[in-house]
Amino acid sequence: MARLLQVFLAALLAPTAALVAESRGEPETGTKVSSNKITPFGRENTAGELQDRASKSQDTLVDAVENAEVAEIKRAVFRALTRLRAATIKEFDTIARLETQSIDAYNDAHHYRHENPLAHLHEDEAPVQTDKLTSFH
Repeated sequence: MARLLQVFLAALLAPTAALVAESRGEPETGTKVSSNKITPFGRENTAGELQDRASKSQDTLVDAVENAEVAEIKRAVFRALTRLRAATIKEFDTIARLETQSIDAYNDAHHYRHENPLAHLHEDEAPVQTDKLTSFH
């Protein structure tokens, strides 16, 4: 069983050992040298490029989250202002309706012509027949 495990692990680690030996410039043992050379993994400039791209991606994601938050705040404020506007208009309409009802109730209870009788001017004057200044007629 132990021998089987050793063979299995050697088969798994053989490609990795070959890549490490190739990156060090050592010849591989027991395998053919391929004409295609694989670049060693973990170069510093590749890592730097990946970090730069990751940084830019994070900045883009943070900007997207910030834009989403701003949009949500605008939506919430607009909705609140719309509700406030609706409540204000409703309150104004209620006040206007109550004022109109008060005016109608007052008009139903009071009649101007009955409360303020009209005094015609000719009622205060003497009849024409008794007028002393008949020459002006």
